[in-house]
Amino acid sequence: MTDIFSGNEKFTKPMSVRERFNRVMHYQKVDRIPFFEFGYWTETLPTWHEQGLPKEIDNEAKAYEYFGIENRGGVPVNVQIFPGPVYEAEVIEETDEYITKREADGRITRINKTGHKSIPQHIDFSLKNRKDWEKYKKHLDPHTEGRIAPAFYENLDHYRNADYPIAAPIGSMIGVPRNWIGFEHIGLLAYDDPDLLDEIVETLCQVVEVQLKEVCQYVDFDMGAGWEDICFNSGPIISPKMYDQFVVPRYKRITDILRKHGCDVIFTDCDGNITPIIDCFLAGGINCMFPCEVNGGSDPVEIREKWGTQVLIIGGVCKMRLAEGPKVIEEELKRLEPVVREGGFIPHVDHRVPPSVSLENYKFYLKTKRAMFKAGHREPQYDEKVI
Repeated sequence: MTDIFSGNEKFTKPMSVRERFNRVMHYQKVDRIPFFEFGYWTETLPTWHEQGLPKEIDNEAKAYEYFGIENRGGVPVNVQIFPGPVYEAEVIEETDEYITKREADGRITRINKTGHKSIPQHIDFSLKNRKDWEKYKKHLDPHTEGRIAPAFYENLDHYRNADYPIAAPIGSMIGVPRNWIGFEHIGLLAYDDPDLLDEIVETLCQVVEVQLKEVCQYVDFDMGAGWEDICFNSGPIISPKMYDQFVVPRYKRITDILRKHGCDVIFTDCDGNITPIIDCFLAGGINCMFPCEVNGGSDPVEIREKWGTQVLIIGGVCKMRLAEGPKVIEEELKRLEPVVREGGFIPHVDHRVPPSVSLENYKFYLKTKRAMFKAGHREPQYDEKVI
């Protein structure tokens, strides 16, 4: 088995985060691996304030600075959000416990005002048939002015010379339509009106293609980054066969554009059990799995055993185990260590950290990961030696 740290003594000059990212993702030797993480629940930082986190650390960016966490960057290119609202956002009802509102994309959601504020409950959806689709489609002209913000062209030198990796957006073929149509209905639509579903996915694909062909002329991207979130712990909301039919050919066109321009690390954000559709992702050119939600059924060790080095991984540290204390945290990281050393894997918590994880446990996790995986080069804004 290869070891990306073996023989790294020859590196006399520290690498940038961007260099480390690209070398790890291509199974090359590195001095250290990037020290990435994946944010926090809304309640987590306020809970940690009660446990000693300085009050001024009140958002993700400040927390990353405080904990010594590194990050990747993106570009201001809109490939999956409407330039303007399809519907007027409005509050439909508000009680002591809930807010029910219509979102700008037509969803009607109910949000819990008390306790943990996680994923909104979806009450109804506005895209039910072809007539409804026409209302959405007019907002999805790939040539709509403003999809590429002026800031993109103004900051080209920054994107080209940044010391951290820069991602190109690849959008969403099923996750975003699921938000318009609904979980149950998007599966049925594949049977009831496959031509309509095909048209929706094709339209979204064209939006991404047009923007990528433009921006890839100016920036050498380090990765492609998308969003799907189409899996539960039992698997995806549509079958692999449907995914192959409607989605894979579109992602293949998108990822071919990136590879033509030298970008061959491509992921889409999908929670839950992705293993039934990893082969679909690979067929569409998506070769990096993120965030690999362990408790949801996507274990980095098992994925590497089954798919080998053709699959890259970002994430994969079970957030549930961080709440169980130092011994369990250390066991979880040791379990992942062989895959990290093999390369193609940048470990971090497999989704946003919940408030059930104490500040003390989180600091212990970061300290242990930093030491065990030779991760990062930024120092935290506190004395890590006393942890």
